Amino acid sequence: MTRKELKSEEYNSYYDHYLNLVPEAATIDTILKTSLEDTLDFVKAIDKPFDSTYGEGKWTIGEVLMHNIDTERVFAYRALRFMRGDLTPLPGFDQDIFARDYKNYAFAKADLLNSFQTTRNATIDLFKSITADQLMIKGMASDSAMSVRVIPFLIAGHNKHHENVIMERYLS
Repeated sequence: MTRKELKSEEYNSYYDHYLNLVPEAATIDTILKTSLEDTLDFVKAIDKPFDSTYGEGKWTIGEVLMHNIDTERVFAYRALRFMRGDLTPLPGFDQDIFARDYKNYAFAKADLLNSFQTTRNATIDLFKSITADQLMIKGMASDSAMSVRVIPFLIAGHNKHHENVIMERYLS
């Protein structure tokens, strides 16, 4: 299935921005792999220190990348819960609570690349053997319905959003 086939009732409209960063023709079978390759290339090409920021109180490049990794882990967990039939409503997650501890990390490029690749490979593996019925399961997260099949596209779109932010605000 392609990103274009997603229905608006499968996710909160808050996520439209992220989904629109993913090509309509992108498929659920390839989007995570393509996004992985693109992100690895993007991160490898960054020549600024990862503790660089563009303003007072803003995250560093390393913190933005760690946020992407954490967000993917949260979304993959949601997918796992829903696809296994656990439809207990899940709370949202507060990115600022997650980021509080980021100041304790050195954010070496090699470590972030490894963490991102490990996390993405686990997400790819999670979706590798999913059935068509499991893709259609909807659960509740952050007080909104979300289908399993929207999650890979959200992960890729969220990643792309933050890569764009890094390009526009940190690297320009």
